Amino acid sequence: MLSPAKSLEVARVNPPDAVVILGGGKPKSLLEPPRFVQNRCDIAAKIYLEAKKFGRKIHLVPISAGTAHSSQLLNKQGLPIWESAASAAYMVKTHGIDSKAILMETTSYDTIGNAYFTRAQICDPMDFKRIWIVTSEFHMPRSKAIFEWIFNCTGPKKDYELTFISTENVGLSENDVKTRKEREARSLKNVEKLSKQHTTMKDVMLFLLTDHRMYSVDGLDTHEDVSEELRNSYKA
Repeated sequence: MLSPAKSLEVARVNPPDAVVILGGGKPKSLLEPPRFVQNRCDIAAKIYLEAKKFGRKIHLVPISAGTAHSSQLLNKQGLPIWESAASAAYMVKTHGIDSKAILMETTSYDTIGNAYFTRAQICDPMDFKRIWIVTSEFHMPRSKAIFEWIFNCTGPKKDYELTFISTENVGLSENDVKTRKEREARSLKNVEKLSKQHTTMKDVMLFLLTDHRMYSVDGLDTHEDVSEELRNSYKA
């Protein structure tokens, strides 16, 4: 685990191949992801710029299409504005990041999907090895467990080096953080079970596409009952 400050030091001499930035809720606009996601993007952008100063090139990988707990933000054409697109646009506009250095993941709607599709669609094909993963403190325990599970599954490649960077829970009320942490703790128990049952990339793919509510045919017309407090914490 690296602190945000330490990550900048390391980026100067031994940067990652990619920095993965997790999404976390419905953006207000293309340029305005939730404040706690902006904080994740700020750290990732600083890592990119610090590495660039020393002639080192890395990719930024904002991830997530949306969340199961909020409706999708739509553009004027009625098409979805993905969480990852809002993160990407924010980093380009706010930090001047080269858009060609950003690789968006636009398929996933939960953290397991985040990890699976990031590996399958981006990291495996790009032959990335050293990957830094940025998310908020409240989200880190489950994210770490999921990414370590998925990136250690048997598949085309299995020699990843993962490093995790935890950011402050800015933009969330004390009650929001409490609500999210309680949810995270419950979900982590399920992750521990799933990681023992599904140990290859094929296993995980079949789980997602046949059993998971957000990706399977059987899940198309289902929804999860969650509290209004939890639902509101996913909004910008």
